[in-house]
Amino acid sequence: MKFKMKFIHIHQILLRRNIDLYIFLIILLFKLILKETHMKNKQVIGFILALLSGLVFGQECIFYYPETEGAELVYQHFDNKDKITGKTSQKVTVYRQTANGAEAEIAVKSFDDKGELIADYLLEVRCEAGIFYFDMSGYINQEMIKAYENMEMKVSTENLEMPSNLKEGQILKDGKITMDISNSGMKLMTMEVDISDRKVVGKENVTTPAGSFECYKITQTTTTKMGMKMVVKSTEWLSPGTGMIKSESYSGSDKYMGKSELVEINR
Repeated sequence: MKFKMKFIHIHQILLRRNIDLYIFLIILLFKLILKETHMKNKQVIGFILALLSGLVFGQECIFYYPETEGAELVYQHFDNKDKITGKTSQKVTVYRQTANGAEAEIAVKSFDDKGELIADYLLEVRCEAGIFYFDMSGYINQEMIKAYENMEMKVSTENLEMPSNLKEGQILKDGKITMDISNSGMKLMTMEVDISDRKVVGKENVTTPAGSFECYKITQTTTTKMGMKMVVKSTEWLSPGTGMIKSESYSGSDKYMGKSELVEINR
């Protein structure tokens, strides 16, 4: 039945969006079904209740990247003296809706302060049943991966995740990535990156050259182990529908190290 198919399609799209609009459309399409079909009233009511049940018990998925293929985010990076140290672009190459939310592939290109390309890789993100997942592979130094590309690399991850509907005071799950590098079966080194102590400390309005955004402020600690241990504390400002707007980094002793901020959005 064509009305039933349209109804299911609208349900999948609007589950992640405006609930008031969704309910309005349910009422509208309910009238259309009654008018255009010969289903018994009980069948219609049962169908409507099934969809409403999906709304009530389902989890809203809020995406922390642009939901448009081709959209590009451009960031500039600064040291502790506000000198530009490089630039990164993140472009949404694939965006698709899924039964439980949405997923995307992000093409990342990083440049040094002279504009030379130093990294080029893909990230995967997804929102599923109200949880947003970040690909942890971006936390590994891409220059190091390139240096060892002819050797055996084994990577295991516990990807970052967070409720897509954030609230002040939430404690977020840790993330971890481990990479073992071997040559002819002999292990040469192990690198571990742990993201811990993640907390939503509040909401703030943040303004950058790309515009003004309402953001969730999240603090976390990144510990990198590769022979020696390095601890970096950071604060990130995330905006629904866009992603990271700004980040600041501090040493383990709370000394300011630098920042990154969104300077351009191309949609």
